[in-house]
Order: sequence, then C-alpha cells, then structure tokens
Amino acid sequence: MTLLREPLLHFAVVGAILFGGYSWLNDRHVEATAAEPVRIGEGDLRWLKQTWSSQWLREPTAHELKGLVDDLLNEKVMAREAQEMGLAKDDTIIRRRLAQKLKFLVEDTAQLAEPTEADLRQFYAVNPANFETPGKLSFRQVYFNTEHRKDATADATAALAMLSANGAVDSIEGDGLLFGDSFVDTDELALSGMFGADFAREVFALEPGGWRGPVKSGYGFHLVLVTQRTATAPKPFETVRDAVLAEWRSAKQTELSREYLVELRNKYGVELDDSTKAALGPGAAMNVAAQ
Repeated sequence: MTLLREPLLHFAVVGAILFGGYSWLNDRHVEATAAEPVRIGEGDLRWLKQTWSSQWLREPTAHELKGLVDDLLNEKVMAREAQEMGLAKDDTIIRRRLAQKLKFLVEDTAQLAEPTEADLRQFYAVNPANFETPGKLSFRQVYFNTEHRKDATADATAALAMLSANGAVDSIEGDGLLFGDSFVDTDELALSGMFGADFAREVFALEPGGWRGPVKSGYGFHLVLVTQRTATAPKPFETVRDAVLAEWRSAKQTELSREYLVELRNKYGVELDDSTKAALGPGAAMNVAAQ
C-alpha cells in the first residue's frame, strides 16, 4: 500500500497515459492526413441549391449556402469515419439503402435502351392481352343474402329450378343489393371490383341465354342471366404505340436487372448453410444458389 502513495509512481502513470494519448492522436493525425480528402464540388453545390430551392422556393443566401456546405461536410466526414470504424458492417438499413441505390442505377441504365420499330411490333404481337379492348357483359342477377337466410344456397338452387321451368323472374323473391339487379356493358375488371375476382371470372365464362348459378360472391349467392356479350378485341398497334413502348421498357428493365443479379451472384458466389438448405428444401436451395 505504501508503494501506491509514492509520487514517483503517480508521475510515471500519468506520463504513460499522456504519452499513449499523444501517440494515438498523432497516429490518427497521420492517418487522416494520408487519407483522401473530403471534397465538395460543383455537383454538390448544385444539388444543395436545388434541394433548398425546391423546399423554400428561392435561392439560398451566401450565409445559408455556407451552412448547407458545413452540414454536408460534417455529414461526409462522419460517414467516412463511421466506415473506417466498421459501423456499416451488418447494418440492415445501410445494406438495404446501398442495394436500393444500385438498383436505381441499373434501372436508369435500362431506361437508356431504345427499341426499334420491329422490337415494339414484336412485343405487341407476343403480349396481345396487354393491348386489347376488354370484353363486356350485360346481365341480370337475382341475389340471395347468406346473412339473412337460413340456407341461401338451397334457396338459390330452388329458384333456379323455377326459372328454368317458367322463366318468370318476377316470381322469385331475391334480396336487395346496392349495385342493383341489372348490369350493362360491364367489363371483368369492374365486375371484379364489385363482387370479387372469382365471381367475375365465373360470370364471364357463362354464355348468353338461360339462367345459371348459383354463383358465389363475397355477398352471398347469385343467379345470373347473361343477355349480351361483347368480345375482347385487339387495339391497332398505331393507337397503343406509346403504351407498347412503356411496357417494353418496363420488361427490358426487369430483364436487365435479373441478368445483372445473376452476374453478381456468379461474381461473388452464393453459399447456404445446412440449416438454410433444410428450410428451403433441396430444389429451392439449388435454384437460389444457381440464380
């Protein structure tokens, strides 16, 4: 305990701390000096001014611009130091942001591709469903509410038998529906929005003439009589050329992005541990690693 009270020991410890701190600071200074300096260029200034102007609807003053440059410098040096300290490692947010930025670059590159007229016409021919005037139906329906009836399915089936026998729809006691009982020139998308995709698909498969059903929707059961059908018709290429171009670019963007990702996986390699392979299954694991 007497040794701990010796002034000489205290002096030696303090000296060691000061020497270590000086060495650390000097090393840091050398490292900082050797590193590439943080630069603010013309593009940075233009971006700062545009960002400010879009928010405040005026150019920044000289004082305000200096503050913007100071903030950007602080952001850049702190980001540089965070990278040096390894703070970006295994950070989900940073990883996703970097991947997103690279994705934007790839997509911007894809937008530079320009198709020939032959490319567009071929795309139009291969994807006819994307450039059609949709078919339409006119029909009547009798609705049976599952919430108000003990057995709506049985009631609808019995009503269908009566309609098939005499066709007297006025004798059928259906339930009221907000959309009404008659629909004129309705396309499948609109019908899907009202009653659900399954209902619309089944109704559009019916031929005109004769009551059919029961057809189930999100509301209950329906008996349906298709009275008129307008067939789907292709739109002339000249009238949809802009739409064809937009979809061609979207498809090209998807294709180039997929090819680029395959190249990246091949470049860096993909490894799945045994637990991941077991969770995915052998077929899926092989596809993930190969893509």
